[in-house]
Amino acid sequence: MGLASSQARLLNLTSRMHQIEYKAAKLEAEKLQMANESRRVYLEYQEALEQSKIQIKTIQTDASATYVDITDLGMMINSGFTLVVHDVPYNETTKKPDSTSNTRKDVVCIGTGTGNELATSSKNLLLDAIGAKYPNSSISSSSSVDFKTLLINIMNMGDVSIVQKRTKETTEPNAPSGSNPTHAVGTWPQEGDFDYTDWVSSVATNTSFQEVDDEKALRKAEAKYEADMRRIDMKDRKFDYDLAALDAERNAVKQEMETLKTVAKDNVDRTFKLFS
Repeated sequence: MGLASSQARLLNLTSRMHQIEYKAAKLEAEKLQMANESRRVYLEYQEALEQSKIQIKTIQTDASATYVDITDLGMMINSGFTLVVHDVPYNETTKKPDSTSNTRKDVVCIGTGTGNELATSSKNLLLDAIGAKYPNSSISSSSSVDFKTLLINIMNMGDVSIVQKRTKETTEPNAPSGSNPTHAVGTWPQEGDFDYTDWVSSVATNTSFQEVDDEKALRKAEAKYEADMRRIDMKDRKFDYDLAALDAERNAVKQEMETLKTVAKDNVDRTFKLFS
């Protein structure tokens, strides 16, 4: 009877050992996954460190110059600049960007109207041009988009150029037939302008612009990184605690199993001696 009870207990402990080892393996796998999560959080933080924004120079009432964030295309237009989106699918009938069109052209983002109306229509034209060029981006004039972030992103894509009003009357050489190569002082590029050669500017070469780190975005990224790492560290500590508890339980079960095996062996030895 004692031998049968010991054997039943041993089988129960063996089953328990297998459960403990399964839980420990599962926790180890989750702990390994935490390393991947830590890497993801770090890469997101590294990407945030590289975020920047474009600022434009403005003249204050005391004639001093300062740089401010470009938060709307209207700010650029009022300062004598706008954007050209290159190689956009364009519907010549409706005179609008159209992702289904096979016709391609450079779209100069100058809307109609004055003041706020001009700024709004120009921004809408820019968004529609980006949306037509990248139809999977879900960007259009009806979407809500942070222009400051959009601007740095589209400039980095290389498909958008900054163009500036002319400062003098000029005639472009070798203009193709049907173009409008002659422009008066302060005018914007017109449809058919030859290659925008005398219009294109850049953040790197024009002192009216500067690209700087986005400190606000950086502070948000740092706060998120620290919060994510604290959360990961807490989960990692809990995994260590649970693994330590399982290891202690495993050692206790193993010790009891060894004791039962010894008792069973002694019982067998005594039984053989009794009948020998």
